[in-house]
Amino acid sequence: MNFRHALASAALLATSACSSGISQTPHALVPAGSASSFAAGDAAPGAAKFAEYSVPTASAGPYKIVYGPNGTYWFTEFLVNKVAQMTSAGKFIEYDVPTPASAPDSITVGPDKNLWFAEGAGDKIARITTKGTITEFDVPTPSSGPSVIRGGAGSDLWFTERDGDKIGRITTAGKVTEFDVPTASAEPAGIAVGSDTAIWFTENAGNKIGRMTTAGKFTEYDVPTANALPAGICAGPDKNLWFAETAANKIGRITTAGKITEFPVPTGNSEPSVIEPGSGTTMWFSEYTVGKLAAITTAGKITEYAITGGSSSGPVGIATHDGTVWATQYKSDQIVHFTP
Repeated sequence: MNFRHALASAALLATSACSSGISQTPHALVPAGSASSFAAGDAAPGAAKFAEYSVPTASAGPYKIVYGPNGTYWFTEFLVNKVAQMTSAGKFIEYDVPTPASAPDSITVGPDKNLWFAEGAGDKIARITTKGTITEFDVPTPSSGPSVIRGGAGSDLWFTERDGDKIGRITTAGKVTEFDVPTASAEPAGIAVGSDTAIWFTENAGNKIGRMTTAGKFTEYDVPTANALPAGICAGPDKNLWFAETAANKIGRITTAGKITEFPVPTGNSEPSVIEPGSGTTMWFSEYTVGKLAAITTAGKITEYAITGGSSSGPVGIATHDGTVWATQYKSDQIVHFTP
């Protein structure tokens, strides 16, 4: 599933006002699949716990999520043009994005301790304070499709322009600079800052992993599996970069020298999309079509956990804090809190 294009085609619903509420459904979460879900010789882990919280606005399409500087979780509501925050107790506050039908996508914490998010259809990068005040900044290239944004060093944040084939930099003052990706129609998607201080990104259509220095010098590396549809990427605890291959059903690791190793996801056709660092040597990723959350260690061991709603849940965004995982459920309009 090409998330950016598939979700952008969904109808954006008109909404207004700020709302809050609490709705929780506890369930038991168990490891998914048979013994083949685990590395040879490993025992299946015991039952884990999670709770699901319903988003106040119906058909909201909760998408990307991050742990905020004020101790709450912030996420975008792709289908209803809102950004929301949620406490760990399940209390929500939603904020309308000023630009109509902006398709809010990725969200991150900036070096200024505000939240920053990309407006895929609005062609803007926006800042929201922890009090809910939103300021929007235009991306210079029209119809650029800003997608994923990450905080960087100093006052900079970095983002991908999926339709514009560019990498963007925005300062906390709102100044935007753009850099052209060498491969035409590459569709840059995920982005992360590496241990080498360079900017690393995935090329959805180009089937490459890109590296860019902060001065704008590019190097690109081919993903070994053809048409893998590389999506989310994050900096791992081992100082490598880890990325999801949505179509190839794999998780990839690339060293800062450009060496790529791929690890197959046990469940077939799971569509891994977003990957984020967890605690210790573990990273977490979502499996959209099969309704699972999965952990991968730096050694490549994958453990999957089935969400109660299964394929009707649609997990996408992931945030980790204090050893637990919070994920958006795009299809079921919920936020799930998972304690391994």
